[in-house]
Amino acid sequence: MAFSATVDLQRRAVSIAPPSTGGASAPTALVAGHDAPTLSLLGSDVVRLVPSNVRISAPGAFAPNKVRVTFDVVIENKLPSLALAAPTWPQPPVPAVIMFPLDYTVTNSPGGVGGTDGTSIDVTLPAGGRVTPSIDWNGTGVAGSGAPYDFFAETPCGASSTHGCFRWVAYGTRLEPTGPRQSRTVGYDIDAAVQQFRTRMIVAADLVPATPFAP
Repeated sequence: MAFSATVDLQRRAVSIAPPSTGGASAPTALVAGHDAPTLSLLGSDVVRLVPSNVRISAPGAFAPNKVRVTFDVVIENKLPSLALAAPTWPQPPVPAVIMFPLDYTVTNSPGGVGGTDGTSIDVTLPAGGRVTPSIDWNGTGVAGSGAPYDFFAETPCGASSTHGCFRWVAYGTRLEPTGPRQSRTVGYDIDAAVQQFRTRMIVAADLVPATPFAP
């Protein structure tokens, strides 16, 4: 259920592909019961992620032999009658719509054969180098927010925790279909030799009735 972002430093470009489960796009993963809210890891049937404003630091500007790459991401709500609200599963560290980086891989080239009929093939060619989410994944934007959190155990991560711990950003408590589009900046610290990498990002929110539009 992860959106796949390919970051190309040579072209100073980011492209984001929707989740794929063998079809043209992945439906939202729902957990719901009778008279219960719909709890979601959101797919391309609900949202579109729009990247922009790629920025690349000079080597060593933030850490020795590292380059920091940042870009902005807008979450577009595609549903005309539903709003996105803070998820109740996975329970986030704050009551807000959440995005977090699931993993990241250094690649030689995007590879693959494109298509819109569910037959596209995405080939990852591993390459050397290291990628780490930067402090630009800063939660709500307040000091100290965005620290690694285990979304699936629903607990903060300690100093020695690594597996299942992810930095994150919040997109507010609700995203209405007719509301303003909110942009958040995310980033990665990479080895200076890395020219391209791919990262998978999860968007988590509940689906709730939208607030009636007032002309």
